[in-house]
Amino acid sequence: MGKTAGRRRKAAQRGRQAGSSLPSCVFSAGPLFKNRNFLLLFSAQVISLTGSGVTTVGLALFAHDLVPGDSAAAVIGNALMLRILAFLMFSQPAGVLADQLHRKRLLIVADLARCALMALFPWVQSVWQVYVMIFLINVATAFFTPVYDSTIPDVAGREHYVKALSLGRVTADMEAVASPALAAALVALFGLKWLFWFDAVTYLVSAALVAASVLPRRPAAAFQVRFRTLFQELTHGTRLLWREAALRRALLFGIADAIAGAAAIVASVVYVRDELGLGENEFVVAMVALGLGSTTTAMVLGKATGRYESRANGPSELHGRRHRWSDGALLLGGTVLGLLLLPGICLPPLPVFAALWFMNGAGQALIEISSATLLAEHTQAGQRGRAYAAHFALTHAFWLVTYPAIGHGVSKLGSPLTFTLAGMACLVIVVAGILSRKPHHDHAHT
Repeated sequence: MGKTAGRRRKAAQRGRQAGSSLPSCVFSAGPLFKNRNFLLLFSAQVISLTGSGVTTVGLALFAHDLVPGDSAAAVIGNALMLRILAFLMFSQPAGVLADQLHRKRLLIVADLARCALMALFPWVQSVWQVYVMIFLINVATAFFTPVYDSTIPDVAGREHYVKALSLGRVTADMEAVASPALAAALVALFGLKWLFWFDAVTYLVSAALVAASVLPRRPAAAFQVRFRTLFQELTHGTRLLWREAALRRALLFGIADAIAGAAAIVASVVYVRDELGLGENEFVVAMVALGLGSTTTAMVLGKATGRYESRANGPSELHGRRHRWSDGALLLGGTVLGLLLLPGICLPPLPVFAALWFMNGAGQALIEISSATLLAEHTQAGQRGRAYAAHFALTHAFWLVTYPAIGHGVSKLGSPLTFTLAGMACLVIVVAGILSRKPHHDHAHT
């Protein structure tokens, strides 16, 4: 027995030295925070998110300097639309490449491309150049994000995947809160250009961290995508999502997530400034509450699901338990989003509005974490690139619709009534989600 254990330890050591030729289970044998490769990838994402958050603030300031007055808002709005357009156009091809090529190389190339483009941004001198740069930067992001997301299940391992998702959500929310303060400090100390150069450096560091990681390599396959099969390859991920009932329901609740998220991003400032007659500090309070709700929920969900899943006896029961809590989280998240938006027409004061936005962040976290969990459960390593890319594209397509819908609603109906109508739409989605459930679903009895 001792000799067998010793041989296994030596084999594991040789596997770690051999690197990417080992299957993914080797990389997740220990606790998540002792998983070197996960920590390297996670650190790369944290650092690049910090730079991206700083650049979001820098883009607003840069646009205002370039086109003073109200026209700056139009420039920012158009840039956001181009961002989503880049995701829709290039995330699916990125998924095809992710399932054919080594994902580590794709991640490094995407980071280096973003680094080079961001380093050139301070020399932009016209609006059309802003649009071109934003589009190209987000083309690179359309390659990085789905590939990164599809790699995490293999690196973190099935037993730690939900914890990895929760940790990523918490970090993203914390970066969203901290980035404006960091951007203000950089502008005060070094000037506006350094925001973009800071972001360029973060992408360079991210590429270095990815290069230092050892990712599981799938069996080598010849690159066989040809013109006559290209459409099938590009739509493979979408067909995979549509084939699974659980993933269809997750996408349905993703619409509610996009409605509530767009209401927070587009309409919050109008409500706080125009309806309540308050200032920028009060608007910040509402947005901080949104981030805290998401962060708190992600932390609680990660711990609660970990305890619940730890009682599973074998992979089959783990799959069933993961389905049950994810299904409940989707339903709870959609219901919370619908109910918190309904009182908008009653003009809730700032303390109540902040509490509602705390629940908004909670509802979004419930939907997004459970959706990503189901996606990992229903995909294999060789198809995850296309599946995650399809999910990335479809969910951003929802935002492409909800952004202008909420914006036009606010301009024509006012933010209070728009909030209430958005809440009603979310509750309709919840009802549709309930009706779409199969009473004798296979996972209900595993």
